[in-house]
Order: sequence, then structure tokens, then C-alpha cells
Amino acid sequence: MNNRIIIIICVFIALSKFSYSQSNKQIIATYDFINKNENKIEIVNLYIEKTKAYSEFLKLKSSKDTLYADEFEDIHFKKEPNDSIGKQYFLTNKNIIFRDHIYTENNFVPVIVNENMPNYHWKLESDTIKIGNYLCNKAKLEFRGRNYNFWYTTEITTQFGPWKFFGLPGLIIKIESEDKTIQFQLVKLEYSNKNSISKPHLGKQITFKEYVAFQEKITDDFIEKLKTKLPRGASIKVNKVDPTSIEKNYD
Repeated sequence: MNNRIIIIICVFIALSKFSYSQSNKQIIATYDFINKNENKIEIVNLYIEKTKAYSEFLKLKSSKDTLYADEFEDIHFKKEPNDSIGKQYFLTNKNIIFRDHIYTENNFVPVIVNENMPNYHWKLESDTIKIGNYLCNKAKLEFRGRNYNFWYTTEITTQFGPWKFFGLPGLIIKIESEDKTIQFQLVKLEYSNKNSISKPHLGKQITFKEYVAFQEKITDDFIEKLKTKLPRGASIKVNKVDPTSIEKNYD
């Protein structure tokens, strides 16, 4: 009888430990990220713990500066840093701390930016679809100048998504902008016993307001250089909204 009680207690303890460990596992979600505007394909690794998440963008090829004219004869200029670390985003339910680059004095400088958590006005819809093994629900969001369709599953409970996305009641499986130029697609899902998420730190600390100002300065500097090469009397019209970037504005 005593042996039976001991066995039951041991089984209960083992199940309790298993249940606890399952709920505290780190989620590792890997996405393919495609920006068709910039002919860019990257791998995004998303690490999720209970109260925080971390996304890293890994380039599949080295970046190059680009200058081209579109079908409306508008000129687009994109200058990219040659950086092996890439962009990093650390999220809580209150703020985003991310690593990017600013262009100053003819050079790219890595920076750490503290951004308040944006307001996400999610529109949850009744549509469902099966993607792989997951039954997914649909949601819509307008964010930073783009309209997105999301597919998420409540089978994996988390509010954190890749990049800066936050607030859906389940793991995001697929994201696509309505113009089909920006895409995130889940390609791999793992679990880990590690709890190793930390904030980005390799860079100069600046505010989000300073970051936005520096992004605009890249365009200003290029335009000033371009003006010196134009024929006398020629003029150019500047649109600081970048239609190719994942963030078309910072509102």
C-alpha cells in the first residue's frame, strides 16, 4: 500500500514537472521574409518567451546600394549598410528595442533605438484556413503605411509575432501585404528549454524621434549631392516616403 502511494506521488510530481517545463519552453519560429520591392529575401528567427520576444533578420546575400527609375520615371535610391549582424528587434508588451543603422558623415553607424509599443488596431475576421498542420484565423492590420492580411493559430498561444507585430491571440503563421510585396511565411517551428532572450546592445543609443530624423537625412544628403550634378535650371521633386521599405511612414 505504501509503495503504491509512493508511486502515485512520484508520477504526480513527474507530470507536474513535465507540465511546468512545457509551459516554460521557448518557442523558436523561423520565417521566410520577402520584400519584392527591394528584391530582398531574408530569414527571420523569432524567439518567444512568456513576456518577451526577439526577432533577428539574417540576410541571404550581401546588400548593395540601388538607384533605379520606376514605370512612372520616378527615381528611387536605397543605400544599405554592409553589416553581418543584421536588424534585431526585442519586444515586451510595453516597448520595442531594436538595432538598425543610421547614415551620418558618409558612414553607417549601428544604433539601438527605444520605441514605445505602437497602437495596433487589429480587425479579427471569421475566415479560417488550414496552413500545414495548423487551423488558422484571419486578421487585418494597417501599420506604418501598409495594409496587411494575417493568418494566425490559437493552437500556439502567444501575442508576439515577427518584426514589430504584437497583440494577436496566437502564433502568426503567414503575413502578406495587400499589394503582395511584403511577406512573412512560417517555415519551421521548434521548442527549447533555454531562456536566453536579451536586448540588442551593439550600437549607439538614440531615441525613436532621432532615428526617424536620421532616416530622412539619408534622402536629404543624397538629393543635395544629386543637385550638384544636374544641369543649370533643372529641378527635382522629392518624396521622402519610401514606397519600397517595410515602413512607408512612422505614424
